[in-house]
Parts: sequence; C-alpha cells; structure tokens
Amino acid sequence: MIGDIRKVLILPHLKVQGANALSSPFTIGFPAMTAWLGATHALQRNLVANGFQDLQFKATAVISHSCNLQTYKGRGDFVHSIIGTGNPLSKTGKRPAFIEEARCHLDCSLLVEYVGVEQDLLPNLLDQLSRLLHSKMKIAGGDLLSFQPPIPIKIADG
Repeated sequence: MIGDIRKVLILPHLKVQGANALSSPFTIGFPAMTAWLGATHALQRNLVANGFQDLQFKATAVISHSCNLQTYKGRGDFVHSIIGTGNPLSKTGKRPAFIEEARCHLDCSLLVEYVGVEQDLLPNLLDQLSRLLHSKMKIAGGDLLSFQPPIPIKIADG
C-alpha cells in the first residue's frame, strides 16, 4: 500500500570473527542468507522471551562492509587453500579426521523490519537488543566481537 510506514532496526557494523563462509555446497566466500536469517530469528525469539510478545521481524537485509576470507595461496600455487583452525590433537597425538570449513571475518550491518512494538517501548527494545548482542551471540557460526548501537528508523513506502 502506498503511504505505509515501515519500521526498521539498523544493527550497524557487526564485527564477526570466524563466520562460516560456505554460501552453498559448491561455493565459498560469504555466509549464506539462511545464516543471517537464523541470527535474526534467534534475536526475535530472545526478545519475545524477554517481554516483547508482539514483536515480529518481517524482513532482513545484509550490508557487507568488508569480508576477509581465510584462505592462503603460496607462491607458485594454482589455487587458494582454506586456513585450518588447528583442532586439538587426539589421545594418540594425531590430528583428528576433520573436514575444515571455510571461514571469514566480517564487518556487516543488518537491517531488520519489525512490527509489534510501540514507540514508547522502543528504548527498552534497543536496550534488550544490545544486551543480547553482548551476550556472546553467534552470527553465521562466528563470534560477534563488537557492534555499534542499534538505530531505529522509519521508511515511507511509495
């Protein structure tokens, strides 16, 4: 409908270390969209459990500011290799059988459209959201190192 107002939360500059860079079974480079949707779904579930029963996240967008894929290409090598994480040795002192996954370090922003929170409860929502993000939340399997405060905005359709 023309003239609708959309409420959007901007989660700016999420610094994520060691995110899963598998985009599909055949490609690496950036986390799959399902990983970002999983992170926003986890945020929504936690916020609903913390008193925002009517909150719904309607849409998610990802903005990539930087992506550092953890690969190595030596001099004379034809292809890049995944940089392994150095998993602990087994009891016999050997490396365990383990399939390494591609990882990346990211600086991304999330835009999340939401409904179900009135303007007077917005400061409390932003506070709860910041607390959740500080509580060792995983994004795309990576560790969230830092982020800037969430920003609520309104966007007019039409």
